[in-house]
Amino acid sequence: MKASVIYHDTLKDLRYGVRRIEHRGGQYSGKTVNILGALATLAAEDEPGVTTVTSMSMPHLKGGALRDFEMYVYPSFKSAIKKYHKTDHLFSFTSGHIIEFKVFETEMDARGPKRKRLFVNEANKFEWLKFFHLDGRSEQTVYDYNPSIRFWSQEHFENDGETKLYISDHRHNPFLDEKKHQEIENFAIFKKDEYGNVVFDKGQPVVEKGSYELWKVYARGILGNVTGIIFPNWQVIDDSDFPKDKSQDWIFSIDFGYTNDPTAIVKICKVGNVLYIKELAYEPGLAPISIKQILVANGYNQDMPLYCEHDPDMVRLLRNVGVSAYLARKGQGSVKAGIELINTFDVRYSHLSKNFHRERGLYIWEIDKITGKPINMPVDRNNHLMDACRYGIYTKYVRAEI
Repeated sequence: MKASVIYHDTLKDLRYGVRRIEHRGGQYSGKTVNILGALATLAAEDEPGVTTVTSMSMPHLKGGALRDFEMYVYPSFKSAIKKYHKTDHLFSFTSGHIIEFKVFETEMDARGPKRKRLFVNEANKFEWLKFFHLDGRSEQTVYDYNPSIRFWSQEHFENDGETKLYISDHRHNPFLDEKKHQEIENFAIFKKDEYGNVVFDKGQPVVEKGSYELWKVYARGILGNVTGIIFPNWQVIDDSDFPKDKSQDWIFSIDFGYTNDPTAIVKICKVGNVLYIKELAYEPGLAPISIKQILVANGYNQDMPLYCEHDPDMVRLLRNVGVSAYLARKGQGSVKAGIELINTFDVRYSHLSKNFHRERGLYIWEIDKITGKPINMPVDRNNHLMDACRYGIYTKYVRAEI
């Protein structure tokens, strides 16, 4: 496993006996993988005991910490792991220690057996009373989160003398490519003077483009107040809970990416007032034949529409390879109208749609530079899958709403 300073610091503190570790991190800081690596190292050398890794829901745990462990940690510790119980999500180490990936549905569930260590992933989405009981039954606790808004951690553990705070961001991740580093830095583009220095006004940097709050939270791991998330109430569900009936009215939609931006493809169906959405592709420069192959592999046939962003040349090329491609419905005010239409539905998306989950958290309203309040225009960034959803949903269902 490739490890960063987060791994070494976490391992050192846990070995030293620190009661509680708070990891406040920006996007792509690598905090979750490195915490899991530190816990696996301790499990390999420890006496028999239990380490519990948990999160807000099982789909969230499977698509986050468990998948990270399987992909990045498990391969490096196979010689120390006696058995992986996939059904129960248990890793049994030769030392006798167990790492379990488990979700606690209620506060009462959290009042269970004691454990050696606890790791709560994305703790800002975790209920306080569940954490309270789990933490009280753990000798040591680690938790991590993106600091988009204040939550129970600041109220209960700030300066308590028992909790060690680490703040990390993408610069702490030496394994991230330069393109991704720059993408995160560009969450805000600051105005500079003739000498290249950032211009400040009333103690705040002057932003020419983007969001200072997003930059603080996701590029620097600084506790902020990211307001104006456009789709705040979407629900993550297990991929196995998606409709299976082939008679469902599935539609497909796409936002084209070329050299740098990803081509984003989604699959959507409506059951009652519930929209089910699944991410199918998130890759730059997909050729028409590759797009068709992805569609067909996900149940597409030529009788189904593919609603596309307005690129007539790409639509023509897709039709040439046998895809029923159509230009999405557009017009003045269609972006805002499409967002409003989507927000009338109960939206659920697959826990495997990791890029979808990331974009949803970053898809926010623009902030008025004078009032500091959100305005009715989305930030034109981190929106490839969001736009693909809007093309399909607005084009297919708006007529029923008019």
